[in-house]
Amino acid sequence: MNSLKLVSLQIDDTHIHFKDGPNYIVGNNNSGKTTVFNCIRYALGLTKSVVHKHISLIELEVCINGLGIGFRREVGSTYLSVWQKGVTHKYRALSKELDRFLTEALSPTYIYESDAESIFALLNFCFLSEERSANRRQQWESINSMCGVNVSLLSSVEKDIYALKKEVSKNKELEKIVDEFSRSITVRLKESVKIADLDSTIESTKERFFDEFREKEGLLINAMSKFEEIKERSDLVLRSKIAEIEDVFFSLNHSAGFERSFFDGLELFIKSRSKTMSYGEETFSRFILVLAVAKVAQEGRYNFPQLIINDSYLSFDLDNRSYRRSLNILDDLMFMNKGLQYIEFTYKDEVPSEHVVLNLNAQGGLHVFGS
Repeated sequence: MNSLKLVSLQIDDTHIHFKDGPNYIVGNNNSGKTTVFNCIRYALGLTKSVVHKHISLIELEVCINGLGIGFRREVGSTYLSVWQKGVTHKYRALSKELDRFLTEALSPTYIYESDAESIFALLNFCFLSEERSANRRQQWESINSMCGVNVSLLSSVEKDIYALKKEVSKNKELEKIVDEFSRSITVRLKESVKIADLDSTIESTKERFFDEFREKEGLLINAMSKFEEIKERSDLVLRSKIAEIEDVFFSLNHSAGFERSFFDGLELFIKSRSKTMSYGEETFSRFILVLAVAKVAQEGRYNFPQLIINDSYLSFDLDNRSYRRSLNILDDLMFMNKGLQYIEFTYKDEVPSEHVVLNLNAQGGLHVFGS
């Protein structure tokens, strides 16, 4: 998958220029950090609205695999303008057309070629916030997509098979009713009239009537067989890649001071609330999970755009010592993975000053945006 890097963000008259590697936007509570975070998602078309009464226009410039692309969206509009190579297109936020454009630009790879997969789930995984971490099912599906599993294709085929099963089941019930009716009418007709080959005539009529039903039954058998084949291959790939992520995840957690006994496996950790960890510890480990994905994705075998945007996801739940530990892990990862861009919104002062791209405290917080 191609990398996605933020180059610059303009919110009305406020300009933010991003760098390769770590970027920090510092600000106290209610200074506008989450507003900037939401403006990035809004400009990309990943959300329908952004709440701020004094912002009118957002422009975002990104680089995808060396190609510059610009996004421009007015606050309150359902549409955004996207330009590249001097050509401008207009898309509705969260639309299939925008999904297709971003998919073509980022070029994720899946086990099976399919137009059904959405790029939005992959991009949303890169945005860390309390709100976005609440939906565990979506997180697990995003991990599946990053591993190349055709989540949407499998779900769509499964739904089609379920509908076909219901139809075949209804047809079988109808066939029983017709069989009973034909036997009854055969007895009555034989009693009242003499018709040669009555049984064979009724049976051939039934066969013609049920030909279409037989075809659907055969279609169901073939579809179920093909689905099992797709699912078996997908599960094999998923297990292999999850094991790779899991090894790195446990290793990073161990270096952060967590023992493996805290975890019952990566899938269970993603899908459910931990019974052995505090909320702060679990939040920290979920952040480590994203770093683990970034680390294994260095070789490009995963659908990860080498971008992490963290909206104070760690700030409020970690003490300063644990927070510094997370920065050390991140620094080590950045040293090994030069292509990773990390953007964090934080109220903590101990971040390296050379990586601070905006200090909302120094600029009056939300007054930056004209409030």
